[in-house]
Amino acid sequence: MSNEATLIGQLREEIHRRLAPHRHTVLLGAIIAAFLVRPLIGDFGAGPILFSTAMLLLLLLALYNIDVDELVGDREILLAQKRRRSIIAWTLGVPAIAERLIVTFAPTRSIYLAGSILWLLLFGYITWNELRAVLKQKEITREVISMSISTYLLLGLTCGLFYIVLHDVQPNAFSFGAGGPASEQQAIPVLIYFSLTTLSTIGFGDITPVTLQARYAAVAEGITGQFYLAILVARLVGMQMTQSPTQHAEQKALESGTEKK
Repeated sequence: MSNEATLIGQLREEIHRRLAPHRHTVLLGAIIAAFLVRPLIGDFGAGPILFSTAMLLLLLLALYNIDVDELVGDREILLAQKRRRSIIAWTLGVPAIAERLIVTFAPTRSIYLAGSILWLLLFGYITWNELRAVLKQKEITREVISMSISTYLLLGLTCGLFYIVLHDVQPNAFSFGAGGPASEQQAIPVLIYFSLTTLSTIGFGDITPVTLQARYAAVAEGITGQFYLAILVARLVGMQMTQSPTQHAEQKALESGTEKK
């Protein structure tokens, strides 16, 4: 038993060693994969099961990103904050994982609604943590770029989950036209698609918010998406302007030291 525990511990350390430096890039890949699974495979057969699997993988990677956070500052305070974040995330995450497993084999309206609310709260919390992490960065790296894109897509996913909850509570909240979803399960990827088009202000017009709550939510998402991009660009430019002179001075000092030798 002790040998098995040792092997499991070594495996976890090895996964952590390889995954931690690239965790934001891996998370971005999982988000893109979750978005692509349903339209590529469809709503029938293995489509919903693979979509649930992709969402579970995305959830686990997002929870891992919350657990693995750089500690800069007062270590005791930051460790306490990290533990609190992990407790909240896993308290929401475990029921959400259970809901995905249950709804795959025994779908009911009440389970759909409860699961949608759970996933909305969970991904809202994950998105908030990713946004705070983006704003705390001091230099531009590949991981920071991946984190920034992930936060943008997570914002679209979170708003899509809100639309799903709203659609469950108010079935007439959206007008889907002639090609609307035939079931609640088929409405999930359609409303996430609507969220992404609203966030990016593309607005094809094929899906229309009807109720007052749906209209104001769509407007709020469009404004939030534009503000996020504007603030992100300003933040990245500011970091680049701060970073470049420092790097230039370090490079000159290195070259000067080399010449003296």
